[in-house]
Amino acid sequence: MRTTLIRRCKGFTLLEIIVAIAVASVVMGAVVTFMDRVIHFKGTADTIKRFEKIEDAFEVLYRENVRYAEENCQGWTDSICSSLAILPSVDDTDKSGRTLIVSTRSDGAVSTFREANCTLSGESPTFRATCIDGYGSDYTFAAANEHTAGTLYLNGYNRTPYGVTITAGGNTSMADTWTSGHLDSEYMVRSQEKLLTIARAMKSYHLSRLTTEAISNPCGANGGLTSNDDIMIPWIWQAVGSAPDARCSGATSARCGCAAFEKSIWSTEPAHNTTTAGTIAAFLAAINVGNLYSTDGFGNPITVRLITKVDGTPVGDAPPVPCPKWSWSAALPPYGGTVGVASEGKWVYSQRVIYPQ
Repeated sequence: MRTTLIRRCKGFTLLEIIVAIAVASVVMGAVVTFMDRVIHFKGTADTIKRFEKIEDAFEVLYRENVRYAEENCQGWTDSICSSLAILPSVDDTDKSGRTLIVSTRSDGAVSTFREANCTLSGESPTFRATCIDGYGSDYTFAAANEHTAGTLYLNGYNRTPYGVTITAGGNTSMADTWTSGHLDSEYMVRSQEKLLTIARAMKSYHLSRLTTEAISNPCGANGGLTSNDDIMIPWIWQAVGSAPDARCSGATSARCGCAAFEKSIWSTEPAHNTTTAGTIAAFLAAINVGNLYSTDGFGNPITVRLITKVDGTPVGDAPPVPCPKWSWSAALPPYGGTVGVASEGKWVYSQRVIYPQ
């Protein structure tokens, strides 16, 4: 008799399946929660990095725009630079605050905004920029003390730095505020150095001309003045003439005089007391400083008033042409001048120059 063994196959019970599904659900939930946190952490980390890159782009823009104004024009009010602003402004036409107006002619500055995940539209020198945070949403911007294109940048002098609050669109609890205060302080020092350099050069020019006339070019048959006359004359005035190195020559009375000092060498126009965009380059060349000194540290035009009163207001008359027995009732030596940044006819910041006699 053969015995047949029948193997019984046992499957999962309903309870086991339910338990397995429950365990899988818990695991999947944990995985999903973990992935959400990973994605959130990544978005947070990317957003922080992009905050830093946007702020770096602001700094590069500031430096590049100042450099451009210094090298290419007579300051922000010059026609060449009048379309530029030292830092971005928030686009008033976009009420959401997501769009910045970036004004620059620097390819390097444009590149730094693109590296900060900003999309730029438009063409040089005016771009519209939107920047994406680590969550894939647009940042929003709120700015204060903006610089208007074509106007003086006075924030550094007024100690009212430009400030912008940047908020992540994907997580509005993430925000950062950047200000130009550290840059304003740095470039304020550059302004002071520039103005002091011009002031020293003005004093040096005046002394050089005085020394030449008083010692090397005394009264003689071909002109020149007596020493008493030489030390009375504000020789700085010749720096805005057509021949800043010309010596007195040609007798005007007896043996002495400066007959060759016609109008082009020694202007009789009081308006020449203040250098303008048209005369600043020639003036800076006359006192042996470069044209980079036509703007201050912030890219504002530098104003030079050759002969001023103590309060910095210009003397109303032009000094008479050098001649024997020279006198000038409008001002007495030692003469002083003023160099600085002026807005609406008033000094914002200035250095007083006292010429050696």
